[in-house]
Amino acid sequence: MRNQYMAKVLVYNKLVTQDQVNAYSDKTTDSKDIGQVLVEAGLLKPAVYQKVLAYVRDLETKNAQAESAAAANAAAIAAAKEKDAAKAKEQARSAAKPAAKAEAPKEPAPASNDGGLQIEGNDIYGKSSISAKEVEAVAGLESTQLAEFKPTTVEPEPEAPAPAAQAPAAAAGEEAPSALPERFAVESGEGAPVQAPETLAPTTPLSEMIAFARKFNATDIYLYPDRQVAMRQSGNIVPVTEDVMSVDELSRRLDEVGDCFDDGYKISQGENFSKTAGVPGVGRIRLSVTWFEGVPSASIRIIQAESASLESLYLPPFCESFAELSSGLVLIAGPSFSGRTTTMLTYAETIMRSREAYIQTIEKPIERLLRNTTGAVAQREVGLHVHSGVEGIKLAVSNGADVILFDHLENMEELSLLLQASNAGALVFAVTTGNNIHALLSRLLASVPEASRTNFAYTLAEQLKGVIVQQLVPVVQNQGLILACEAMKVTSTVANMIRKNDFSQIAAAISSQHDQGITLDDSLQKCVESGYIDGFEAWKRAYDNRRFASYRPAK
Repeated sequence: MRNQYMAKVLVYNKLVTQDQVNAYSDKTTDSKDIGQVLVEAGLLKPAVYQKVLAYVRDLETKNAQAESAAAANAAAIAAAKEKDAAKAKEQARSAAKPAAKAEAPKEPAPASNDGGLQIEGNDIYGKSSISAKEVEAVAGLESTQLAEFKPTTVEPEPEAPAPAAQAPAAAAGEEAPSALPERFAVESGEGAPVQAPETLAPTTPLSEMIAFARKFNATDIYLYPDRQVAMRQSGNIVPVTEDVMSVDELSRRLDEVGDCFDDGYKISQGENFSKTAGVPGVGRIRLSVTWFEGVPSASIRIIQAESASLESLYLPPFCESFAELSSGLVLIAGPSFSGRTTTMLTYAETIMRSREAYIQTIEKPIERLLRNTTGAVAQREVGLHVHSGVEGIKLAVSNGADVILFDHLENMEELSLLLQASNAGALVFAVTTGNNIHALLSRLLASVPEASRTNFAYTLAEQLKGVIVQQLVPVVQNQGLILACEAMKVTSTVANMIRKNDFSQIAAAISSQHDQGITLDDSLQKCVESGYIDGFEAWKRAYDNRRFASYRPAK
């Protein structure tokens, strides 16, 4: 089984190819797994093998615990059956009469145990849920896509499938390995590309609407009853159909995506939700549905499929150095829909390309699927793989993650654990809310009880390495969006401000750092001078809009 786990992790993370695994699989022994064979062949670095081995051992431990729990449960059920049977026989003897033949009592119905593997967890709203969805037997790999391990030895011809009652593997909720590629293709949205139509109508299949949105760089699709289908492009919402969408057509569009949720979630009338899904042929989306008087409305966020580079985000040059850190905390803030998650994942992909690292993400929910070419990556979704963000952080630390990505901070317990993780040697990127650095740092410290604030401030000053607060601004003539940001490295001057909980001079400190900081107003000024954005957009967003007073519209 270790070879099976090891091969899946190595191939999926592109550390070796499937052909290389197949070529060397016959050289494995009881004392030498496929990873060791590949190390000896010079195809795998020893340091990478040790990280993967630690991860695989963790999987084996989890599965052993699960099997032990299942055995204990089966023993408890068997004991209960025996006890009920004995009780029934005793009742039968006491009720029997010598002169008449009493009817034998019916044996109590056994406890329900259909053998289906169930997952207990929370959905995104923290509500308890149970899903009967079948899960890949390699528990613990969560959202990672696994390639099938195919030994070179010839396998015997499979027998005809047994009935459900005689097939323990099926009863245990295990999927055949051959079913993995199809299931994961749905999760990632892979498959035959869907062609975008020339025009859209309310009756257009949802996959074609998504393909149309990707073709024209739209970020969102809006489906509302008795309204035209609309899309958000360059920050503006524009209608894309002539006819309005009926409630029936809207329900059909929702049905199309209902089978694509990777946790088996089913859309229920009257239940608001927001979840990600991979739609075959068009990639991943985030679907949000709200109900009003029994009628649904939906918004669809188009998740970027291609990986990006830090250069393409137009971050200040000094921000690129955050990816080179070995430990510490970097906060990425901004309003909703400002590209914070994209920036965080871009840092992860930059690290993957530059060095070997074991990366774990805790997301709410998982958006883009990561592919690690030089190390290992595990993505966990709160409510699907872990019950809470706190549990996800503890799991990442216990697994020895080199880099932790957290999206997004909701309470101080999560922040405290992330600070502990960075203090223990991990590099942490965390998404949070905030419109500027002054407000963000002030809010963080104000959220801590006064008795603990001093200690917390010292820890934050020690571990915080950088802050990025970003906004997406429409480019002139609706040519897309560009990032404007307020960012800084935490220098000794800023660290002293954090320890003293005094941020009155934070803006001046950022401005004076030159190549280690930039204010939002300076960033907006550069965008205006470069011709990317209109001065009116800068005036609307500036911290001190007097700087852009000349662009203020006439009354």
